[in-house]
Amino acid sequence: LDELAVGAHFTLPYIHVVVNNSYLGLIRQAQRGFEMDYCVQLSFDNLNAPELNGYGVDHIAVAEGLGCKALRVFEPSEIAPALRKAEQMIEEFKVPVIVEIILERVTNISMGTEINAVNEFEDLALVGNDAPTAISLLD
Repeated sequence: LDELAVGAHFTLPYIHVVVNNSYLGLIRQAQRGFEMDYCVQLSFDNLNAPELNGYGVDHIAVAEGLGCKALRVFEPSEIAPALRKAEQMIEEFKVPVIVEIILERVTNISMGTEINAVNEFEDLALVGNDAPTAISLLD
């Protein structure tokens, strides 16, 4: 979190994307090999942010407490407009703007020890219909 306070202090305008699945996902995945699932869930009913529906940490309040601005999105269709709004906000306020994207709770992230040994936990997109914005230029 320190980089956010530094960005606010030195008026460094940039967009900081937080993907929130209410888990410490990479830690949870690293524990899978040891058949563990210990202290990785960050979900709780936050009395100060009931709109989070059990997702715990209110990253908007944290960002604002550090002198930054922030936006939150719940739907994929909201991401592009939020990023455009964040660009406007960095121009106006000259501080980091956090865009928090709420994801499904348990997501397995592609990971591996070497670039040529990455484990994929879900099928990869093969054609544009699988991920139109990600690989449309490959079709």
